[in-house]
Amino acid sequence: MEVEKGELLKSKIIDKNIRDSLNFGWINFAVLFCGIIIASVGLNMDSVTVIIGAMLISPIMNPIIGMGYGFGIRDQKLIKKAFLIFLAQVAIGLVAATAYFFFSPIKEAGDQLISRTQPAIWDVLVAFFGGVAGIIGSAKKEPANIMPGVAIATALIPPLCTVGYGLSQMDWTIVFGAGYLFLINSFFIALSTTIGTLIFNFRRIRDNPMPAKNQIFIVLAAIIITVPSLISASKLVKQSYNEAQLTSFINSELPDTYVVNKTITDKNIKLAIIGDHVSKSEVKSLDKKLDDYQLGQYKLKFQQLSQGNYLSVNAFKKYVDQNQTSNSKDDDNEVKKNKDLPKLKERLEKKYPNEIDKVTVRQLADTDNKKAAVIIKLTEQGKNDKEGIKQQTKKIADKLDITASVYFTDEEK
Repeated sequence: MEVEKGELLKSKIIDKNIRDSLNFGWINFAVLFCGIIIASVGLNMDSVTVIIGAMLISPIMNPIIGMGYGFGIRDQKLIKKAFLIFLAQVAIGLVAATAYFFFSPIKEAGDQLISRTQPAIWDVLVAFFGGVAGIIGSAKKEPANIMPGVAIATALIPPLCTVGYGLSQMDWTIVFGAGYLFLINSFFIALSTTIGTLIFNFRRIRDNPMPAKNQIFIVLAAIIITVPSLISASKLVKQSYNEAQLTSFINSELPDTYVVNKTITDKNIKLAIIGDHVSKSEVKSLDKKLDDYQLGQYKLKFQQLSQGNYLSVNAFKKYVDQNQTSNSKDDDNEVKKNKDLPKLKERLEKKYPNEIDKVTVRQLADTDNKKAAVIIKLTEQGKNDKEGIKQQTKKIADKLDITASVYFTDEEK
């Protein structure tokens, strides 16, 4: 009897909390509008902190939980009210986000925007268990300490804003990708809420089970919505596996060659390299070795950026662009891998102030993190002692326990 009272109390708390969160008041819509603008700014500026802040203040999850709860207790009026609020919020969100991105001077899609266009099965899991946490939180008298975390985890606002970005740029790939992610999040939050509602109300509804047609509808909808995410996940897993195998292939089969850039397409693996010229016979031999790394379905294509120990100016710029981005975090991470790399550069510049015009040191992909590519641009005075500078560079690198591959860039080459 005590269990039933406890269960009834939980049901009453859930019912009160969910119904109280559903209203057409202008305050909720105003807060949502502000949250959408804040999230759009965060996406536009690639600021995770700003995006999280927007998710914390957004009320868009309330009607989704309301729909799931209404479906669980089979309250048609509650479902209709929650659905109408949800539609109004989506409309406001799309208008606000589209307007912001239309007038924003920054039109390029950054990483935070692009990451919301490729949903996978993991998004389904996050949405589902986020909804479970949401309904559990609603069973508490003070759910405030749980719901903010659920709002961040399920991330409803960012994909909605990304749809707005796609609409502002007329990019339908982004619109459909982000729209699908928003659909996944919304549906599985509602589904897990329905399941949680049935659990909390088990004793009350076991004699009045959900109609079979409703159960069939839910199962079919879940399958239809989940299948594309499974396909996307399989592609991501395959891509990640291929990249790992390619890295292993490069480290084992091309130990003395620096790969500036690597790209895997449907049929080819394209490698932009600095190092000795790779002959056609060597390419054929390397092609055969791809089978050992489960990459036999691809063909190798090399782009040679160097001629002997020289790099063209354009190749040098491409090298720097590929390995030194505007994001300082990349440089910080690189320094952490081998703190002696900056020392090598500093010592070369100090030893050859008149002979070296510019020097760039970059760590090579290697298990022990001790290999580095050193790109040197010599002055006219330095060109007279190119071989000596090369040998001294290797000696300095050896003292720092670095295996250096030395290359030169020359205006005339």
